Amino acid sequence: MPHLSRFLSGLALMLTLPLSGCLDTGPDVVCVDVERVLSQSKAAQQANEHLGKVQTILRNGLAAYQEELKKSPEEKRQQELRQGLALLQRQMALEQAAARDVVSKHMLAQIEAWRADKGDVAVMARQNVLSAPASMDITAEIISRMDAGSVQFAELPRVSIRTHADGPDEKAAKEEKTGKEEKTGKEEKAGKNDKGAKNEKK
Repeated sequence: MPHLSRFLSGLALMLTLPLSGCLDTGPDVVCVDVERVLSQSKAAQQANEHLGKVQTILRNGLAAYQEELKKSPEEKRQQELRQGLALLQRQMALEQAAARDVVSKHMLAQIEAWRADKGDVAVMARQNVLSAPASMDITAEIISRMDAGSVQFAELPRVSIRTHADGPDEKAAKEEKTGKEEKTGKEEKAGKNDKGAKNEKK
């Protein structure tokens, strides 16, 4: 009986070893270098080109805004310039976040497509892995899948220049001034007509 027990234990061990080898079809966890994807993929390069165009538009808008500010009173000019600059900076930050979001969503879609092909495998960011063999890094494959697809970024922004001189108070003042000038012109014309009529009676 002790011999039979040892035989069965040895047989179980012999069956377990080759079986575990057959089930080892690859790592259950892989990693992707997110920063590499966001810098080397075609989508990331397109995002940089898009943001370059956005920056040019905003810079041109700032230059036009500074030119328009020359019409504002000197004491208000610097304040308006700071406000306009802050607004354009916020717009640039929003454009950068939107472009990065487009690339990130494209990356995640390709990772999910890769997982659908490979099976039940967990994918981690390479930045969260302290040490791993090169076989676990699928960054190059994800970038290749991303480059085969396409992305769509938001429309380029339009810069609308509105200074304090265009405000409702200034506009009303201009209209009031124009109205007074028109009224004065009409009164002067009417006075001349009356004077001419009196001369004719004489």
